[in-house]
Amino acid sequence: MLIRYKIPKTILWAINLFIIFLLIFTFFRIAAYLSFKPENFPFADAIPSFILGLRYDVRWISIVLLPMILVSLMPELSPFHSEFNKRSWTWYLAIMTFFIFFFFGADFGNFAYNHTRLNASALNFVEDAKISLSMLWQTYPMIWLVLALVIAVIFFRWLYRRSHIYVVNKTDGLGIPYRRRWFFVVALVLGFFIYGSFSFPPLNWNRAFVFQDNFKSYLALNPLQNFFTTLKFRRPVIMNQQFAGIMMK
Repeated sequence: MLIRYKIPKTILWAINLFIIFLLIFTFFRIAAYLSFKPENFPFADAIPSFILGLRYDVRWISIVLLPMILVSLMPELSPFHSEFNKRSWTWYLAIMTFFIFFFFGADFGNFAYNHTRLNASALNFVEDAKISLSMLWQTYPMIWLVLALVIAVIFFRWLYRRSHIYVVNKTDGLGIPYRRRWFFVVALVLGFFIYGSFSFPPLNWNRAFVFQDNFKSYLALNPLQNFFTTLKFRRPVIMNQQFAGIMMK
């Protein structure tokens, strides 16, 4: 449907990728709801968390895709300019997928163990890596988990390549010109998604805690948002006090 508007191939591919990543994020949120929801907690009560969570997810998907759009302002660096570019960008997406899956996997383990989302306090385990790795090895089937992660990343890299081929097959011979204005428009849209709000301040981490319910708040957040926001509350002590003040509101 969008092809008739002569949208550049890179933009069409980015739209396909956006949908794939959105499905990944949504799958993990549904899995978190099904795995950790309290008893007698109907799905209807979780809908506000899913709506807010969608905004957080769209922010992080936009962060992943924005570099491809900005770099493709130079046509010779577009994923559709050469085979090398295609391989490079699919590997970039595979690495980002590994990064996302790693955080979601760690988040699931943390939620199951501590009943809270993954946050920057997890870095405390790095400070004593030997004990932490020993605990993980004894608690979880690490070999199978790592193998599953690698297989998932390989599968999604294949999916990204197939999506690239699909765009090529649908657009070849149509004479779609390179129009830089499309890239500026999409970059602005992704930038707005990263900002996350029509007003000031931008969408922030503590927006999730308006629900006055721990599970609803944790369900709305995704581990990337929670981890990277709480990094600034780790040190110094004054930041930890600020973090505690937010949690008490």
